Amino acid sequence: MKGLLIKDIRLLKNQKHFFLIVCLVGAMLMFTSEEPSFVISYTTFVFSMFTLSSISYDEYDNGMAFLFSLPISRKKYVREKYIFGLLLGGTAWTVATAVVSAYMMWKKQAIDWTSWLATACIYLALFLVFLLIILPIQLKFGAEKGRIAMLGAMGIIFLSAYAGVKIAGRIGIDIDTVLMRFTTAGTGEIVAASAAVCCVLAVISYNISLGIMKKKEF
Repeated sequence: MKGLLIKDIRLLKNQKHFFLIVCLVGAMLMFTSEEPSFVISYTTFVFSMFTLSSISYDEYDNGMAFLFSLPISRKKYVREKYIFGLLLGGTAWTVATAVVSAYMMWKKQAIDWTSWLATACIYLALFLVFLLIILPIQLKFGAEKGRIAMLGAMGIIFLSAYAGVKIAGRIGIDIDTVLMRFTTAGTGEIVAASAAVCCVLAVISYNISLGIMKKKEF
């Protein structure tokens, strides 16, 4: 698995001009936006997209067949993609959060650090959910069909959420009250709840991806 990580990091170096542009755009947004926290989500999500690009590189020109002719198991391959995605997005999130926080202190803005950290953690949780959903889709359908499948998955999630709200209303659950309780929860409670949800999703997503790779023929 170490060799796979080195391979993806070397591919990452070939995209240094793209990532430089992303950083410049992020800096511009930070200096011009009234809500600089958006830079955290922008940088984290854009950097994490390279995880999907690395899968496309592996599939190019029958590359998967070559990879699995080496002493690399499908389980190690799947595990490496999740680790690489977490390292890439997590590093981008950490750096962006630190830079934006320093910028806000430099501007001497009044900062509610509890609320600020909660917002940053929500961005991190959203990135993790995105990664855990998109990786199985990318492994199953590839780059082109994966985009269509992702749109379909987002549509299903939206419809499920809409149906859930309607059902909750019919059985007497006030969604506004539930959301209000969530927004007034402490930072520790939000982080704990987000971590629990992400851990459950990670186990489900990883096992789905592993099942997909085991069934694939190259």
